[in-house]
Amino acid sequence: MSSFLSQITHDSISLEKSVSEFNIESVVIGIRYTSVLLSNGSCGVAYTLTDQSEEKNRHNEYLSEKFLYEKDLEYLVEFCASKYSIFRGIGVAALNAFSQANLPSLNTENLDILDIFKEKSGNISMIGNIQPVTRFLSQKGYQIKILDRFAPPQPHSKITIVDGISDLRNAEHLIVSGSALVFETFDLVRDLLTTIPGEKVLLGPSAQILPAIAFKHGFTFLGSSKIINAKSVMRIIMEGGGYRAFKEFTQKYSFHLE
Repeated sequence: MSSFLSQITHDSISLEKSVSEFNIESVVIGIRYTSVLLSNGSCGVAYTLTDQSEEKNRHNEYLSEKFLYEKDLEYLVEFCASKYSIFRGIGVAALNAFSQANLPSLNTENLDILDIFKEKSGNISMIGNIQPVTRFLSQKGYQIKILDRFAPPQPHSKITIVDGISDLRNAEHLIVSGSALVFETFDLVRDLLTTIPGEKVLLGPSAQILPAIAFKHGFTFLGSSKIINAKSVMRIIMEGGGYRAFKEFTQKYSFHLE
């Protein structure tokens, strides 16, 4: 079976508007985010995941991939299947840029994820610790289990950091950070999408895949950000900035499968 990310990639690039219609304008690999800018102005971002154990082989591969902006978009999107995390980040950013170029018209009024969970109940499993969301949900009384290898210990009694995907199965709702797209463990999300009965959310600046693709693969809510000033965002990412630094140059949007 192909990887979950490969399935999403295949379904995305099978759209009528071909990847061959777009050229790469710029590629930036920052310490927090990776970004790909297309010639039509569409910009995609992805979490930058580095693994020191990959360093030597990754460096050798990168030497053969210099001048990434000279490659075509399809070539970069294929990096989604790379065994090296930093190249998967480039692939996801390229896929997100393509998805942004095909994004449906945005509503002026977006449904916030916090509004969805105001009226619901039950336990929540999270992949990736999205701190503002975690804080809000714990204050609303939700029991939350989080799979995130970088998450610090949680002082709140309603929040538990878990070690594996098996600890997330017994929940009513699922929230997945867009940064998870870059991790090899993203394949494990596919099983949770078929077993968890309630809301299944893909959220964050890296969650820029097309809503139709997200819904096809089991998500019920997609929340992300469209970059409206690519030049500023690329500069901030180049200088090591994260979402808090560039969010003023984005427009939040959401799509909910009713």
